[in-house]
Amino acid sequence: MSVDGVDGAGLLAAARADLTAGLDGVLGDRLRSSGGGAGGRPRRVLVRDIDVPGRCPARFAHPEDSVWGDLTTTTATRTLGRLVLRRWEGVGPPARALDDLLARPDELPDWLADGLEPLDPAALAAIRASVLAWVADARTPVRSRTDLVWDGPGGPVDVPGRALRLTARWDARLGPRRSPTTLLVHSPRAADPEVDRLLAGFVALVGCFWSEAVAERVRFSTAGTGTTRAVAVTADVLGAAIERVVELVGHAVEPESAPALAGSWCRWCHRLQDCAVGRGHLGQVHDPPG
Repeated sequence: MSVDGVDGAGLLAAARADLTAGLDGVLGDRLRSSGGGAGGRPRRVLVRDIDVPGRCPARFAHPEDSVWGDLTTTTATRTLGRLVLRRWEGVGPPARALDDLLARPDELPDWLADGLEPLDPAALAAIRASVLAWVADARTPVRSRTDLVWDGPGGPVDVPGRALRLTARWDARLGPRRSPTTLLVHSPRAADPEVDRLLAGFVALVGCFWSEAVAERVRFSTAGTGTTRAVAVTADVLGAAIERVVELVGHAVEPESAPALAGSWCRWCHRLQDCAVGRGHLGQVHDPPG
């Protein structure tokens, strides 16, 4: 990729242009969101941050139905945790801010309020405990600094002119929303320099659509470690992420050509029963009993 801007605004413009050029080169008129391609409106392809480090093209090209529901325990915990840290003023325990939020469902996102409403007291207590643990863990590596804004992304972004949606999640930022200097991602994922670099580029790329300049860096913290690690957002980092997006979209539009790649992920793959490569890797030569 030829991303070659020298500052945040230049990187933003170049990254968007390179993404468009890369998609044009691989897709042609496919996935045009309007006026182009035959067969009516194309289906939308979704590329998420959790897809980016995935190593099996066939798994991405054949997504599991309803694999990404808004109200999962992890998503609810993370969203409530950010809301608590945004509301909490550093006085008293964060639990007070959480209880205040839970008592005011009209101040929660609709999907979250609707998901919490039918839960019984035991389930709510479990979520409350999970949120407070997340809050404590997320605060530890940043040493409770007060200049962080815990607001996360504005939502998924649609790539102009294509039926393509990108979604990445971060938890906090430094700097103004339109020109952040740092995006912070807190997750249970273990540190991996290669994955860090790829995800940093993707997070920054998604952030481009909400900003006037590319963030200077993406900082990762892993649950339970109390430390962070930073990846500077450069032309090369953005370029690698753009190449990965284009690669994944190419698999999505030609799913039957996407190769299966075996690995530790096979054991949990939704396609295992129909994948000879995965079953061979796990030694499942014959159909399992029952």
